[in-house]
Amino acid sequence: MLLSSEWDYEEYVCVHLVEEMLIKAGIPKRLGSLICWHPQFRIKVPNIKGTGFTEKKVDFLIEDHAKYVSFLIEVKSAKQRINAARFQLLEKYLYRSNLKFGVLINPFLIEIYEYGQSEPKATFEIENPLHIDPIATFLTTFLETVKMRTIAIHTSKGGVGKTTLTVNMAYELAKQGNKVLVVDLDDQANASLSLGVNKGDEIDAASSLEEIEQILDSFEDRQELMEFLLECVDEDFDYRKYIYPSSFNTYLTTRDGKVDVLPGSYKTKPHSLEVLPSGEKRLNKGLQKLAGEYDYCLIDTPPTYNRITWNGIFAAQYVVIPSQMEYLSVYGIRNPIRKTREVREDTEDTRGIILGIVPMMTDHNTKITKTILALVEKHFPKIPLLAEVKRAVHMREASLQRLPISVRAEHYQKAEGAAMQLANLTREIVEKIDSLENKKRV
Repeated sequence: MLLSSEWDYEEYVCVHLVEEMLIKAGIPKRLGSLICWHPQFRIKVPNIKGTGFTEKKVDFLIEDHAKYVSFLIEVKSAKQRINAARFQLLEKYLYRSNLKFGVLINPFLIEIYEYGQSEPKATFEIENPLHIDPIATFLTTFLETVKMRTIAIHTSKGGVGKTTLTVNMAYELAKQGNKVLVVDLDDQANASLSLGVNKGDEIDAASSLEEIEQILDSFEDRQELMEFLLECVDEDFDYRKYIYPSSFNTYLTTRDGKVDVLPGSYKTKPHSLEVLPSGEKRLNKGLQKLAGEYDYCLIDTPPTYNRITWNGIFAAQYVVIPSQMEYLSVYGIRNPIRKTREVREDTEDTRGIILGIVPMMTDHNTKITKTILALVEKHFPKIPLLAEVKRAVHMREASLQRLPISVRAEHYQKAEGAAMQLANLTREIVEKIDSLENKKRV
């Protein structure tokens, strides 16, 4: 296509192609603190002599914290070739900015690169730079493939099956081929123990209190949740130092699915965050660095409210509230509803969206289960009841063995019913998220 001479200038391409593309793709110039364009973003790169650094400017840094995706855009005019810019984008700009994705664009072509990969992750030939819709659709489609959904499993009462729900949902999502990260915010660290990263087998085999203390002391120098929260703002922050593969992965037969863990331990204490500005939003900030690594992040929160808990809610796009069908547990639903409302107001409705209440450990042979279910529907009419998880001895046995319930069901036929409940609940939650996000796009 023959273009006018105006397209020979980068500034014109920026305004009439790139900015229009971003707006059409649903990425405005600014949306509170969640979406922001940074034109002429400055990056320090080594100089030619290797004796110091020189400052370079990338045309745009785009931060879309709503979807956990940030990327650079390097713009070229119709006269300029994209080829010469690839090395600079991959080896200098992405590396020095600690970002994963970069976009090269001129009026004829878009290429999207992932740091460490020489071949483009996606390409699109532009037939007419004045026709923005197909260009924006290409970018939107790509961003949908690398976004991460964050879900907090949260309630203000302990002992309701919160961790059981978290680890089994993680495994069910991984079975579907998803890459899943579990973040353990509870200082009891039961999720980390269940997922096989807190030396549960060694603790079980210990023959004395001294041996157990030695095992626990080994966590002192481990890079885990608290180090992640404290160090995620550092320029050389590398999230991989803090994340560990779960033992659940040995049971997965799908090639793509996996479960990783950002573990906690007795070190998970809020006092280190109290003196930090926006200390309750560190997890949200750190997870931005994981763009494209995971499809889902499940956050196991503590039942008490402190800065650790707030980190979980501020990082969660969605919230699931598990509750036993007993009087005290139901009263524990009120706090999460109030707290998430505060977060939604603070984040312009992009965090803390409640998907529903999960009735846990139900027993329909007792009158109280039916009574409390009716009470929940009456007091929280706008919050849906999700698929329930019935009381089952095999659920407890799987937890004690640190196994997903669906793995136990492969060996014990009587556990199949419990496994099916967790699978159905996970599917229902995914379908609810799909429906909400489809409505937003429309």
